[in-house]
Amino acid sequence: MFVHIITHPIVSVILTWPYLSWNWVDTRWLKLDGWVCVALIAIFHWLEDEWRVWSIQETGSPDSTGFFLWDQVVHLTMILAFSPTIPTAQTAPWVFPLLCAVLLAHFTSVLIFFMENDLWGKSLVLGTGKYRFIGERLIGAALFLLPGAWFLLAFFWIGWMVYLHYRKAEDRTWVQMVVGNAAVVLLGLLTRGLLS
Repeated sequence: MFVHIITHPIVSVILTWPYLSWNWVDTRWLKLDGWVCVALIAIFHWLEDEWRVWSIQETGSPDSTGFFLWDQVVHLTMILAFSPTIPTAQTAPWVFPLLCAVLLAHFTSVLIFFMENDLWGKSLVLGTGKYRFIGERLIGAALFLLPGAWFLLAFFWIGWMVYLHYRKAEDRTWVQMVVGNAAVVLLGLLTRGLLS
């Protein structure tokens, strides 16, 4: 848990180093600089994760898709609550495409894992094929970045993944096919739009 929790503030400090002394929360009642905000995000991250583990172990709450999504909403709310709002700031062009890649790789894998667990009591998406499945999704989304009508190759890629699924050439479930390919299309087109 410590390694998981400490990773986020370390990365945040590295990425926001020049702005840590600025006021990130600046209201009539409250002024918090970047250092305090990063610390608060880390504390709330730890509290939420500890509460999730406690409620699963002690109260028998199911570690389900709904619980995973709730956990993500809490984390995003804390990040948004303590992130800087600087009207003149420009987001670096690589930030949103990188965020889409992380969502496509990690978030989609974990979402599929929980959905399969809810349906069948087991999941293979985080097993030995984890990085292959992530790579396939990233390739599919990257094809959406091709210029002109070449982005349509992404749909041929998705078709190839569906073909492999129905030929049983690869160990995929219909959840992986539907959720994974929906994420490829959504995040691939979103990234294309952000970069154009």
